[in-house]
Amino acid sequence: MGDELRGDSLVHLNVRFSTEAELKQTLDFLYEKSKEGIAFTGLVEAMVNEVTIITAIHNIKSNKGSKTAGVDRLKMDKYLQMPKEELIALIRDNFSNYRPRPARRVYIPKKNGKQRPLGIPTVLDRIIQECVRIVIEPICEARFYPHSYGFRPYRAQKHAIRDIINVINAGTRSPDQPVWAVEGDIKGCFDNINHRILLKKIWRIGIHDKRVIKMIQQMLKAGYIESGTVYDTKLGTMQGGILSPLLSNVYLNDFDWFVGRMYMEPHRQCKHKCNDTRRLKWSGVTPKYNYRFADDWVILTSTEQEAYRLKRVLTKYFRNKMKLELSQEKTFVTDLRTEGIHFLGFVVRAEKKRKTPDPKTWTENLVGKPLPDMERLKEKIQKIADEVRKIGEVTERSVQAAQIQRVNSMIVGLAQYLQPSICSHAFHAIDRRINNTALAVWKKSFPKHYNKYQIPMEKLCNLPHRHEGYKSKTFAVPIEGEWFGITMAFITHSKYESKPFDQRMTPYTEEGRRIYSYYRSKSKPLPCDRPSVNTAGDIQLSVYAKTVYNFEYFMNREYAYNRVKGKCKCCKKPLFLDDKKFCYHVKGKVPLDKINKVQNLIWLCNDCYRMVNNGPIPPDIDEKVLKKIQKYKQK
Repeated sequence: MGDELRGDSLVHLNVRFSTEAELKQTLDFLYEKSKEGIAFTGLVEAMVNEVTIITAIHNIKSNKGSKTAGVDRLKMDKYLQMPKEELIALIRDNFSNYRPRPARRVYIPKKNGKQRPLGIPTVLDRIIQECVRIVIEPICEARFYPHSYGFRPYRAQKHAIRDIINVINAGTRSPDQPVWAVEGDIKGCFDNINHRILLKKIWRIGIHDKRVIKMIQQMLKAGYIESGTVYDTKLGTMQGGILSPLLSNVYLNDFDWFVGRMYMEPHRQCKHKCNDTRRLKWSGVTPKYNYRFADDWVILTSTEQEAYRLKRVLTKYFRNKMKLELSQEKTFVTDLRTEGIHFLGFVVRAEKKRKTPDPKTWTENLVGKPLPDMERLKEKIQKIADEVRKIGEVTERSVQAAQIQRVNSMIVGLAQYLQPSICSHAFHAIDRRINNTALAVWKKSFPKHYNKYQIPMEKLCNLPHRHEGYKSKTFAVPIEGEWFGITMAFITHSKYESKPFDQRMTPYTEEGRRIYSYYRSKSKPLPCDRPSVNTAGDIQLSVYAKTVYNFEYFMNREYAYNRVKGKCKCCKKPLFLDDKKFCYHVKGKVPLDKINKVQNLIWLCNDCYRMVNNGPIPPDIDEKVLKKIQKYKQK
């Protein structure tokens, strides 16, 4: 896979891959060797490989931000409509002569009323950053602290909360139970990252390709444009950049290990770390457990004295080693038995177990309890209520239905976020506020008979599986004889994480992917080594395509093929690679920027394709298949 240089400490990546599966093998190799402490050169060649570039475009295209333009005012559609070879050549040329454009500065509101600055790079810069991220992420992932959870694959807030609960519960019978916490707040963390220190940390983490480090340095110093003026960026990583989350984790990784090596992770490569922590505990070392999500972090310990000592030590550490400042007003020492820590929208407390009907189970032991942070929840509910009011500002039923759908997505998203906690009271608070707001809106819109618009949820046509069997009434509007209504949060129910996060779960090993697939308990995705539906002739056609058969068409026809699991859209017959089959435009007379979208592409077998194009229809054809063929003939 790679040519080894300087003994076992450095590997020059000398790879040639031509499929998605081979790219994955390369990333697995980088992760495995990085785990062993090996550094890498020769990374740019992997970044400019055609498979890496196409994967990067796929990733960005599926992101909502793909429709947002940078300072050059070009959107992703502009590049998708280019011939494939021309686009690949353009990206490679930008790699060899990399000059990133300044980002476009926009602002989004923060919860404290202030504005958070975001930098939006050009689409071309985003593609290049994604190519860099794809290749260097496995190297970094192999050396990241196990208990950091922000901006990392397969990890989420609920895993951090579950690990905190687990460590509190593990010390239930111990005098050293961690019931004191240091809640950290770094002043303007992402805006004050020191570029020189960051580049050194990138080198130390195993990226020794100086061309990559030079590119990252240029990205950091690209600056931004606001109100027509170009500003330099001497500090910080641009929030909004694709590579920024990974770089911020690289920067804070040494802080994670600095605290972790005190107790929780004494040795990075130790196979029997539990013996080491036990030895430290027996020798009188006070337990310390640190968890981080992006720039939010918390350290649990067993005494108030140790908590304040850690706060003093880390204040000096951040100032001297990281060139960052801890906010003394917002960095709290908290007693979990009385106040609880506020972390990621939850409040974690150490309280007695809830009493059950059986007195034998009653105990004075403390256990960790995650609860929704009701102060932060009020802000979220207010935003949903504002969206509910917009339903009454329009009269057209289809627009009302679209707004109801937006409200429902916000309710379901918030409920799912709160699922890992003791959340029934929070769900009822959401439902009560939203229902009261909806009542006011419907009273204003239908003053005489608003009660007729209160419908049992089981009768709604939207989200039928979610609402099945629920008789609670909600507000709805009639759409073509059906009721389209607002959902409720309580349907979601609590769903605690059953176990702490499995540290073997990673996208860069076979075992890690298998564990994740089992964890998700969903149908297996299509194999990454599936043969491409694009033939050599197809690719050749895309080189010269100036109209319909451009790069977007040949990329999205793969999406359309996978969406139907390789079956004909009409007759459901499997479409084998050797079969004659056709990728068909449902609507032919639409603009070029819409004609090759996934929803406008279907795959048909040879027989169905002929029938859709006015070919003879056999008399014994299935009625369902005939209806679909007639539908596509009309379109």
